[in-house]
Amino acid sequence: MSAKRSLVLRVALRFPTTLVVSAPHVLVFLPLAIWNDNPGTDFIVQMWGIAVAGTLVVEASVALVVAAERRSGRIAPTASTPDPPTRWEPQRVATIARTVTIISVVANLTSALLGASTLRSQVDGVLPSGAASILTPFVSWAQVALALLVAARFLGGLSQVAVLRWIGVLILAQIAVASILTITARAVSFLVLLVVLAFLTNLVPRAWIAGGIGVLAVLWPTVYAVRNQLRTAHGIDVDADVSASDRLRFDEQIVRAAQYGPGHDLGQPGLWDSLRYGLVPRVLDPGRAGVSSGNLINEYLGGVDFSAYTFLPVATAWFFWGTFTVVLLYAGCAAAVMALRPWRTIARRPYAVVLLTLMLGGPLAWFSTPPDTTIALLQTLVTILPVFLVLHLWARRSEPPVARDVGRPSSERTDVVAAAS
Repeated sequence: MSAKRSLVLRVALRFPTTLVVSAPHVLVFLPLAIWNDNPGTDFIVQMWGIAVAGTLVVEASVALVVAAERRSGRIAPTASTPDPPTRWEPQRVATIARTVTIISVVANLTSALLGASTLRSQVDGVLPSGAASILTPFVSWAQVALALLVAARFLGGLSQVAVLRWIGVLILAQIAVASILTITARAVSFLVLLVVLAFLTNLVPRAWIAGGIGVLAVLWPTVYAVRNQLRTAHGIDVDADVSASDRLRFDEQIVRAAQYGPGHDLGQPGLWDSLRYGLVPRVLDPGRAGVSSGNLINEYLGGVDFSAYTFLPVATAWFFWGTFTVVLLYAGCAAAVMALRPWRTIARRPYAVVLLTLMLGGPLAWFSTPPDTTIALLQTLVTILPVFLVLHLWARRSEPPVARDVGRPSSERTDVVAAAS
């Protein structure tokens, strides 16, 4: 049985982006559609198929290259390839992880208390300004903190108990922010990211992950009721006809895109606008409008411009740009993720695990909306440059030069081309 599980895990990690894209469709969207006899189930399968077409092209190509390298004898089998010596000071990585965690918690709570991104501010059309606008890019540091905690755990700088305590702090901060904003989407997205990252890095036993998902499913109706009560207390109307189970009808969200077809320019940011929004802080560009594809879609569907509605990641991209662009987008995501291999050491490489986490929490998030999440990813990359600099200068070990063995491939090349698992 263990050998079978190992094989399944190796296959999953050889096609990681396909796994991440497929998971919500297989575990959530399609079961909901089948259970509720949704007549648009074939459209959900179609959306899944065009996304996976992009990821599989890249991952299958890499798998073929690895297989060819092995057959030619230029790399050794994964099992016999020794792990490279660690290049990081575990205790210093742990210190940086704790520091980033504290900064992210303070930034999230302060930004929420200043009124940034609250539902009330969205209804009133108020954009972040002053200190709130400065803090906005640091909101996503919760993802960076999570990644660095994982790296510190596998490098040996933090025990598993300590890591779980710090992750608990991040979760409590997300819950507090959700109660202030009266919006649960950010907290739910963080929890989904935690589950996916824990699975890919083997942070906790799989049984814990399954148990956690079960607990969330049981708690959701209560959380939904509390959220509605908070919204009512803030003077925001709540649709009493929409129940907690209705809110989970993600299959209906996807299928609705089929009514309108692909290729709609609603004023969503293009390539250059995405770079502007992603690379230039709002404090330096205060005159620009807010970015929300969900708001644009909701207004297009006849709703108000301060409320959001999406068709979920793949169908939203298809609605905006069509099938070919969706394939290209997910092929690009797969290429970015595969560049972070080898998988067996990724959790012990802080740069790599941070980039993977940002991909999982951004363009590959289960409930993300393009191009908003790409812009958020760029903003986060800009803000964490100092973190990367500190990692490089303070937490990285100095390495003596290694004599090159001309007759054999270098260990660095072996690590990069080794099996995806």
